[in-house]
Amino acid sequence: MRKKELELLSPAGNLEIFKGVINAGADAVYFGGELFGARAYAKNFTMDEAKEAILYAHLFGKKAYLTVNTLIKNREMEKQLYSYLKEYYEAGIDAIIVQDLGVFQFARTYFPELPIHASTQMTIANANGAKWIQNLGATRVVTSREISIPEIQGIYQNTGMEIETFVHGALCVSYSGQCLMSSMLGGRSGNRGRCAQPCRLPYDLLDAKKKQMQTRGKYLLSPKDLCGIEHIKEMADAGVYSFKIEGRMKQYAYATGVVSMYRKYMDAYLEDKDLKVTPEDKKRLLDMGNRCGFTDLYFHKQNGPEMITFDKPSHEKEDSSPQVFEKKIPLIANFTAKEREPIQLEISDRQERCSICVKGDIAEKASNRPTDETMVREKINKTGGTPFVFEEINCQMQSDLFLPIKNLTELRRQALEAYCEQVKKEHQYPKAKEYKKVEFLERTEKEKSPGKVMVSCRDLRQFQLACDWDRANEIALSFEAVINSSDEFKRVLQYGKDKEKSIYIALPIICRQNVIDLLDKNRHIFDMQQVDGVIASSLDELGYLEKINYPKERIQLDHRIYTFSNEAIWCLETAGYHRFCVPLELNRKELLHRENTSSQMLVYGRVPLMITANCQKKNALGCDRKSEVLFLQDRYKEIFPVKNVCSFCYNEIYNSKIYNVISEMSEIRKMGFFEYRLDFTLESLEEMKKIIKEFDGYTDQKGMDANDKQSIYTKGHYKRGVE
Repeated sequence: MRKKELELLSPAGNLEIFKGVINAGADAVYFGGELFGARAYAKNFTMDEAKEAILYAHLFGKKAYLTVNTLIKNREMEKQLYSYLKEYYEAGIDAIIVQDLGVFQFARTYFPELPIHASTQMTIANANGAKWIQNLGATRVVTSREISIPEIQGIYQNTGMEIETFVHGALCVSYSGQCLMSSMLGGRSGNRGRCAQPCRLPYDLLDAKKKQMQTRGKYLLSPKDLCGIEHIKEMADAGVYSFKIEGRMKQYAYATGVVSMYRKYMDAYLEDKDLKVTPEDKKRLLDMGNRCGFTDLYFHKQNGPEMITFDKPSHEKEDSSPQVFEKKIPLIANFTAKEREPIQLEISDRQERCSICVKGDIAEKASNRPTDETMVREKINKTGGTPFVFEEINCQMQSDLFLPIKNLTELRRQALEAYCEQVKKEHQYPKAKEYKKVEFLERTEKEKSPGKVMVSCRDLRQFQLACDWDRANEIALSFEAVINSSDEFKRVLQYGKDKEKSIYIALPIICRQNVIDLLDKNRHIFDMQQVDGVIASSLDELGYLEKINYPKERIQLDHRIYTFSNEAIWCLETAGYHRFCVPLELNRKELLHRENTSSQMLVYGRVPLMITANCQKKNALGCDRKSEVLFLQDRYKEIFPVKNVCSFCYNEIYNSKIYNVISEMSEIRKMGFFEYRLDFTLESLEEMKKIIKEFDGYTDQKGMDANDKQSIYTKGHYKRGVE
């Protein structure tokens, strides 16, 4: 059984808060630097501030973690990442929190001793994904916020790795790492740390006929804040090691107040005391800040309206008065002074972790008034703004010596600096490996080639029509459609084979235990004798497919397994994968600076802006387990289709405009992709035929009539990109 040990992990938006939460009882603090953090609009830490923070944590025996949890482009990887990580590495950062597999690979290559925590942005929701990233070298996994305590327990029991779970603070309505709403609507990418929080805006819910439905309020995508203080024992017993508080944008009073409250009840757990949270303490937490109260729904339920604010999305607080937490490191000082010998100060701590001895000027006999012990103790004890306090000062000195005050002050300063340097040395890593930049020659022109074509379909009618298209080489059908019409699937599968098409099964976007159970039950569907391969959308699915020994050469990675950089591609190639899909947030210039030969590019499709565990239909009407399409309407009257995928119990919220870059095919064909992909979801057969005709027109260099260019389409980030 694991030793009873927990970590209380706090955020910090600045150096003052960092020190404050350490003093309030945090075991570790996570913060962002000047680059690559998921809170790009926060003040964040300068390098000097970060070094001071890291040292401060280490002096108290605590830890500091750096967020490097955004997706990073090739040029950033080549020009900035090494020097940025190297400074933190040399400063003794205890771990980095990472989303991007390219960053993961990069850190493993050049800083192999540096621990890596897999960010919640990796959307790891079961033991298969956790095991996959553990095998890659992660020392800790930050679980998806949506998964339950029993699901967390399953991860721990099957991997034994350190588990970090959010216990308090704001919730994203979308599975983290799976939200493109802010990016596609306003160009501010959540994957790049610039989320504009469109989820906190008002929306109307429309039925299938686009008539407004009755709801409890207009803030349909705004979750309440999480509060798990009453679940500490249950979470710890399930295997959670690190209890994470959200809030790097929060103020000092909130951060320190929440930390002190969780410290109280985590200590009660560790000391086997009564864990019942008092009404007074619950109110104190509410007063520090909440959104229409708190929720703990995800710990035991998949979804429900009780977790949504509906009326007010804003963060409310009644108590903003900061509580001062002062913490000092107690030291013992032994001062020695003998005539014609250097004065000497030895300092140490009670834990005997560190012992320092420094020497000063030669002590001389007093010609007039000798220095007494009281004066020596007073000067040594002036630790001022440092985190130290001398709880014991021993003096061994002759009574007839004169000791200049500046000498005593300098001796104390040198001793404390030497103590700090010793602590720094204790956290030094081996020397980083030398950076060897891999030059990638930007593609400027390439021979035009028709390329292969994959068509992804949501239902069997679309699938059959795709099989009739002579240009299509590979046809993918959603796993949802297969399991809901298995007999009919056998017929259309044979139809596809007769048409000499390669057939793929598109696995669900989110892969929790309920999906694993369905995959196990229907494993014969994607058996190698039945179909040619699968499309995997998550690390959880890669882990599952590895577990069942599914051939990696038959796995097509979806664009949701992000390959922003060549490093990310090489990371996955090293792991045995060789078919990728271009992320939707790179622009054409960035695509020219990317290795595309093993990638397909999506050129048409409805893009899910969010994947949510919360269900709009259930919140408005209750759950009848019948999938249908409803609509969200924003304040500008833009309408976003919402499909409740009951087979896997999540919602897909699509963009109001359909992604379509077919008109850019003459340029795209120069970029070296091995395949182009068209995704069909809610389209009728007539709409599907129109798109096929458009694709044929542009790839055959005939062009299309300008009248066919409708306002329902968007080119997404193909031209504009994200910051």
